[in-house]
Amino acid sequence: MNTVYSILSFLKQVLFTTASQLFWLLGLIFIFGFILYFLARFTRNTFAKSSGTTLDVFITGWIGTPVHELGHAFFCLIFRHKIDEIKLFTPNSQDGTLGYVNHSYDTNSLYQKIGNFFIGIGPIIFGTFVMYILLYFLLPNAKEVLTSINSQSKVFVKFSHGEFSNILSSIWITTKNSLSILFQKENLSNYKFWIFLYFSMCISSHMELSPPDIKGAWKGLFSIVLLFIIINFIIIGIESIGLNAHLGNWLNYIKIENYSNPINRFVGILGSFFILATILSGIIFLITYLILNIFSIIKGKGMVNPF
Repeated sequence: MNTVYSILSFLKQVLFTTASQLFWLLGLIFIFGFILYFLARFTRNTFAKSSGTTLDVFITGWIGTPVHELGHAFFCLIFRHKIDEIKLFTPNSQDGTLGYVNHSYDTNSLYQKIGNFFIGIGPIIFGTFVMYILLYFLLPNAKEVLTSINSQSKVFVKFSHGEFSNILSSIWITTKNSLSILFQKENLSNYKFWIFLYFSMCISSHMELSPPDIKGAWKGLFSIVLLFIIINFIIIGIESIGLNAHLGNWLNYIKIENYSNPINRFVGILGSFFILATILSGIIFLITYLILNIFSIIKGKGMVNPF
């Protein structure tokens, strides 16, 4: 009976450790990925039900779509997938496709299998990176904004480690501070700020993951989960039977917790920019909803239901 209990406790520890690590590394990507998806979908629905999809393509698609597709292509190159065909911006009125990246890979390669996940979510990470570059080069007070974002990133690090106490109030306070710095009077009178704002809105409104993106990401996620379970099974197993004392320091090289500082910094900054992308995506939804509803009412179509 004790043996069975020990085995179950061991398996529980392996699964709990794996789940905690994956939430630490990928939790914010999933949370904000879904939020950005629905905001962009509501915006698209508003356009489609009031003025058609052409206006949406004209206003945001010509910038947002190429960045979205480059996000897929970038991770195809990182994970050595073959890009069979790429269209950065070719609107198709029949199926609603604005662009696409077709790729293939070696199904026997674990590295390339894992790559499916990052290729699928590529537009979120790559879009965030492009917004960072735009902020750095276009905002007059870029250093001040980045300092605020860095401060906010510490909140997301706590969240990714499962510390949920007062998390919403902390995010609200730091977000208000970042927005007050971003929309200060000096910026509003500078044309570069408006270029940044417009480009960021276009990018953020197209950072959502399409159903094919999500389907591809799930394939890679399964490989990631399996890899983490195997690694944790080995590490926890070695530690449980006391072998780690005889193996020296080499075991530390495969323990993800030993790389916490760079990972925390990346996760925190990514979370801060996700907040910015979500706010900008929300702004463009509210603006388009207000303007297009007025247009729809004038045309006699009534109020638009974006949901």
